[in-house]
Amino acid sequence: MLYEGLVYGAAYAIPTFFATSPKRVDPEWIWHFCTCDRTAIEQGFVDHWPPAPFRRRIIKGFLDQTHAEGIEYHYDVSNAFYALFLDRDYMFYTCADFNAPTDTIEDAQRNKANHILGLLDPRPGEKIIELGCGWGGMLKHISAAIGDGSNLSGLTLSRDQVDYIRTHLGFSVALADLITHDYGTETYDKIYAIGALEHVRPDSILPLFQRLHAALKPGGRMVQHFFSLNGTDPVPPSMLGAQAYFPGSILSLHSDIRAKAERAGFRIAHDSAHDYRPTLRAWFDRLVENRDQAEALVGHHVVNKYFVYFAMSWRFFDLKQSTLHRLVLMKD
Repeated sequence: MLYEGLVYGAAYAIPTFFATSPKRVDPEWIWHFCTCDRTAIEQGFVDHWPPAPFRRRIIKGFLDQTHAEGIEYHYDVSNAFYALFLDRDYMFYTCADFNAPTDTIEDAQRNKANHILGLLDPRPGEKIIELGCGWGGMLKHISAAIGDGSNLSGLTLSRDQVDYIRTHLGFSVALADLITHDYGTETYDKIYAIGALEHVRPDSILPLFQRLHAALKPGGRMVQHFFSLNGTDPVPPSMLGAQAYFPGSILSLHSDIRAKAERAGFRIAHDSAHDYRPTLRAWFDRLVENRDQAEALVGHHVVNKYFVYFAMSWRFFDLKQSTLHRLVLMKD
């Protein structure tokens, strides 16, 4: 851990250390270790090491692999494993809306689904595609709301997710890269993505937005639910930490995403910020409750890794290094 901390920084060294530990971690200890306040010197090291020129060089090496490989690495662990800590209604692996202190993760994900439904405003007969459709929870929610699932489709890079949706939900889904997929011209009434834009590299955002703008019919809209970087540093140390979980992926600055959306021809009709921390704690707690089953499925190394992932991600958002946003982009 000390070696990797000096080379790659603490954000990368900590999760890789615990993911290879021969021992089961104590969940509450790891939560405190990852989320507690640091001294100014400790936090300064975490926030600034390695120096920016070294960070850029190291990230470049990680980005030599495709983001698709990283997505398969993260998601194709086991559908049954994810079902142990995600909500039971949608299996959403994205930020939920805890609107009341008594909300369960199921309540909060339903709140989120309803908010996105309102932003998307789907109508029967409209052709709608989801980019990065997960386990199909939002497709199911839209179909139930409008009474029509025949024109709904999705893309994912996870074979496990494709198999799950085709077997259990019956929607048209393709194993395809949302960045290189051919969307056609004026094909869709609505396009949306929930937690997919995080896997699109900064230099691919503008060309993707241009192609998605062309794929929408006049008057169409796109809804994007994603988290992005605050500030002005495009390669903070946290992006090295991200390689431990999503190798080949790197976040964009929020200001850049907005600017590129407008350059692509979209009008930004809505931009709201949401708190990811309650969702991460809920997933952590549910994984603790189901730890024995999880370890039987994937082993204690993977479970250790996810405990650290949820705790370090909580800290990432608590320090305001990133914020979850929902954008509504209109094609006028």
